Amino acid sequence: MAPIPTAAEALADVDSLGGFFVLATGPVEGADPSWRPLPEFSGTVLDERIDAIARQLGATRRVAGSLLGLSVSARITGLVLGAAALHGLVPRLHDRVHWRPWSGGPAPLWVERPEALPHDDLGATATAEIARTLEPVLGAIGRQASVSGTVLRGNVASSVGGALRMILTDRPGTAARAADVARSVVGNPPFAGLGEFVPEPRHPTGIGFRRRTCCLFYQVPGGGTCGDCVLATVDSG
Repeated sequence: MAPIPTAAEALADVDSLGGFFVLATGPVEGADPSWRPLPEFSGTVLDERIDAIARQLGATRRVAGSLLGLSVSARITGLVLGAAALHGLVPRLHDRVHWRPWSGGPAPLWVERPEALPHDDLGATATAEIARTLEPVLGAIGRQASVSGTVLRGNVASSVGGALRMILTDRPGTAARAADVARSVVGNPPFAGLGEFVPEPRHPTGIGFRRRTCCLFYQVPGGGTCGDCVLATVDSG
């Protein structure tokens, strides 16, 4: 029987997936004073980030706020779903994860002392930790950029669908557990009813996701709709 990995070992493995799964760990990053607890991503610094995205895209603050929420959600769901799928554990993020200012791409994240949460139900614990970790940031985005909670939670559900497909593409042997956890997250509060997994024969994993909300990307000049968007379903119908 393979030894059970520590939280640090599990997150290092998740980090190897790259992209939205990357996470810095260990004390060395503590030398950088720009790291801040994720709940502090609010106020003036959040307003400045929303304004920068709005200028870059030529979009409103509401659209920029939604897309920023989608990006941050993808980071947290990737880490939680990745650790759960690959190693059967849920990392403690809500009071451990830090962020620092960034200009583009996935938000940089750091956890100094990785720890796994105890669980009786992997999917339920993953759902709760995703919600608890994202709640302060998404709440601030909602207030400061006038984005509805339904849109922001729909972005979380969408990011779960994207994370699942990326995990299965890279680690197909984790399919059963990864799919179980992902379905649990999007099937239970606070994300229930915001999307569902559907067959997608054109994708290598055979899995698609259809959300019941829109991230507002279609309002970006030349943006169009995302592959899982509810508007794409309406248009095709």
